[in-house]
Amino acid sequence: MSINPTMITGLLLVTGVCININTMFATAFTPSTAIHDAHITPTSQSYTNGVDTPSPFPKLAWDTPPLPQQEQQKSQTMIDDHDPFELWAKTRLGLGTGPGSNSNGVFWVGEGALYEAYTGRILAIFEGFDVGRGVQLDDNHVRQISRKIFWFRDPATGEIMTEYEGEAVQPIVYGGQMIDYRKSEEDGSITYSVEASKRSLKDALPEMKVTSRMAGPHQMMINIPVFVDIPIAEERGGGRYRAWEFYDFGVDPSFPLDRPPTVSWSRQGSVPPFTDKMNSQEAVLKFSGYRVESYEELPDRMRMEVERAYPLFIGAPRDEKEVQEIFGKR
Repeated sequence: MSINPTMITGLLLVTGVCININTMFATAFTPSTAIHDAHITPTSQSYTNGVDTPSPFPKLAWDTPPLPQQEQQKSQTMIDDHDPFELWAKTRLGLGTGPGSNSNGVFWVGEGALYEAYTGRILAIFEGFDVGRGVQLDDNHVRQISRKIFWFRDPATGEIMTEYEGEAVQPIVYGGQMIDYRKSEEDGSITYSVEASKRSLKDALPEMKVTSRMAGPHQMMINIPVFVDIPIAEERGGGRYRAWEFYDFGVDPSFPLDRPPTVSWSRQGSVPPFTDKMNSQEAVLKFSGYRVESYEELPDRMRMEVERAYPLFIGAPRDEKEVQEIFGKR
């Protein structure tokens, strides 16, 4: 069995196994300057997991004391006046003006695990990031230009996996992607389409809607479903490649600095470390992440790996032409 780096099509916390994974995660996602001479002060946000460690995620709505009536009305007015399409573009890509905007693009970073279906056995720790920026094509059409990289780490040692059961392991590397989001003039609904990606997904995915709802006065939940059912080339075994994914974003529309937008990603399908043949065993992926505004805020060990071997991922693609050039060279 070999790990195929094209198996995971989406963006991207383990509570415990027989070893102390919480300790390993706390080390991986806590600022460290001793091994990164370019930084003399910590730059990474803390990202730890477990009951004894702080969480970067906001408190649930029912843990927050109710606001005075006047403040509730003010907050609700802000939300009612905000276009969900504009809020999505700002949340996902930093597109727009004011709080939450970032013309240089934003990073979505986090970690999770790959589980064997249906035993629940942890096959690998999964971590990495996506970096992208937005292009406003018209009032109802936004284009995402982005790239992403994810690594598999050994669940016992925390080291990047280079082999699994004797076969080579490679990171998931997408040098460029273009995804379009459109707002319907009829009902305001949002749909997406993959215009360019490592996989040939243009016009291959069912049309699904980006949906949103409020969870209390300060938190919007945004859900994106993805269903994949495409043919597998005969030289790679034939049959169909099938998977489902759900992305759940959470954002405070006022974009407070101490509460970054978050994402949770769930996926089931034929993924590493299994081959993509029709009868390959399915696996389950669970990933949790959050948004940061610059490369310097990524965990140290990710920056070190990028600077060692993947310098392209220091920032988002500069424009659509760069993404097109990447695929033109393939």
